[in-house]
Amino acid sequence: MKVSEPIPDPAAGLPAGSWDTYKRLLAYVKPFLLAFSLAVLGNIIYAAASTGMAAAMEYVIAAIENPTEQNRLMLTLVIVGVFAFRGLGTFLSQYFISYVGRQVINALRNDVFDRLMTLPSRYFDDNAAGRLVSKLTFNVEQVAEATTNAVTITLREGLTIVGLLGYMFYTNWKLTLIFLAVGPLIAAVVSYASKRFRKISQRIQGSMGDITHVASESITGYRVVRTFGGEDYERARFQEVNNRNLKQSLKMASTQAISVPVIQVLVAIAIAGLVWMMLAPEIRGEMTTGQLVAFITAATTMAKPI
Repeated sequence: MKVSEPIPDPAAGLPAGSWDTYKRLLAYVKPFLLAFSLAVLGNIIYAAASTGMAAAMEYVIAAIENPTEQNRLMLTLVIVGVFAFRGLGTFLSQYFISYVGRQVINALRNDVFDRLMTLPSRYFDDNAAGRLVSKLTFNVEQVAEATTNAVTITLREGLTIVGLLGYMFYTNWKLTLIFLAVGPLIAAVVSYASKRFRKISQRIQGSMGDITHVASESITGYRVVRTFGGEDYERARFQEVNNRNLKQSLKMASTQAISVPVIQVLVAIAIAGLVWMMLAPEIRGEMTTGQLVAFITAATTMAKPI
């Protein structure tokens, strides 16, 4: 790449969370493939344990209906084992994905700074120092963290959903198909929220660059500001860019706040439909009370990862 080319914005032209972004950052992950593999293993363990927690409800009901010594011992071992297994998965997933994420951020910052050192003077004259500093600090941090978090959520929650659905299909495929009827509506809500998150995230990154730029100019040039009595002007200027950042941050918060309850309501409707359908003998089949409770638990547990 030519030295006269501008320094790339890690988020520019590439929506955070897109497949292109993941492929670009994959080169930074390769040196830490072992740590990333351990994070994936942790997510698999977590998903298996979450499915096991739902399936364990069958043993709970069996122990209540028939409290023999064997059932009580089995229930105790299952509860401790499932939570210990899930804790192991949580540790492996969170620690090693954080390790990989920080390493990627470190490498990205080094590359961005190396590029800065090779750019001609004209580039620095045409671009505000605050925006360049923001790219080096805030933008790199946001893009890398968003990507690693997206990988964690996709793997952990995705595998959890697959495991729970697999258990539900195994228990009663008819009830599972009824539950999946709301799938397209949930997908539409998630798709809309994701697109809006990406747009607002890019605006927030831009506004953070403006804040850094205005603050840097005011602080480094404080003698000039005071000499010409420009305190009020600089104060108004900073408040403008700061309020712009606040506006975008509130938009992000409102989108997150509305999308979660909408999805939860859709899942609740599906679960309510399941409970109603379970009263029909032709749908319930030969399911025991324990299997019914475990099935409902699996459907309810799926609300969080969705």
